[in-house]
Amino acid sequence: MTFFLEDISDHQENIKIPFINERNCDQLPKFVYTPHCVLKTESLLEDFESISLPCDCENICSEKCPCSSNAYYDGKLSKNYDNHTSKPIIECSDMCSCVIKCNNRVVQHGIQFPLQVFLTDRTGFGVRSTEFIPELSFVCEYAGEIIDESEAYRRLKSHTPDESNYIYVLKEHSSDNKHIQTIIDPTCIGNVGRFLNHSCSPNLFSVPIRAGSMIPRICFFAKKDILPFQELTYNYGGHCTFKKSDSRPVEPCARKCLCYSSDCCGHLPFVEYNWLK
Repeated sequence: MTFFLEDISDHQENIKIPFINERNCDQLPKFVYTPHCVLKTESLLEDFESISLPCDCENICSEKCPCSSNAYYDGKLSKNYDNHTSKPIIECSDMCSCVIKCNNRVVQHGIQFPLQVFLTDRTGFGVRSTEFIPELSFVCEYAGEIIDESEAYRRLKSHTPDESNYIYVLKEHSSDNKHIQTIIDPTCIGNVGRFLNHSCSPNLFSVPIRAGSMIPRICFFAKKDILPFQELTYNYGGHCTFKKSDSRPVEPCARKCLCYSSDCCGHLPFVEYNWLK
């Protein structure tokens, strides 16, 4: 038996995103699809109220464009880009005078590869592409509700041990020793990114990017060339928090990792209770 949905995004993405289940009758959990993040409360606007100045480039932006961080090349992330040392990426916006095909516009064009949600054999629902994805190409965003710390704690406390935690916390540090924290929860309102699974040897990595707003988007790019129908994965913790050789006891809240990669740490990334601080 095959269960099939034509488009889980309900035509909100550039390309239809189907769901296919060839294993059983399990259906997707109920959630509201959104292609971009939404603010849970208007009070959060204060954290992102500043805006970048538009450029006045006549056609295609040059390297001297104030918007450009030289992060893109030929529609993909530049090989010289470093997530830790490069300047923050701010794409040109509708207020800029450059053309829509400007080199500094990538993620704002949305999903370009035909993604598909499917039922995996070990880790529940997952995501794959039916076409080849070249290295450093933009794949999709991690969209959901942007919430504050108190709401994040409330939601975490309401979770049962068997429920998945989709909350993504982005911490950005500035030169004046301040930090901006963005918390995204796609559990009830989200996009295809909520179905990406963890791997200790992932083929995607995330980059915070601002496009049309100073609210950062969590954008996934291909870490390497990805063949058609390979599952798309990222590391939930950015790095392994456990090592197979560790003699220390495993935290009781840690879940077993089922990625089965050669570099598998054995358990999913785990952080302490005060992980939002």
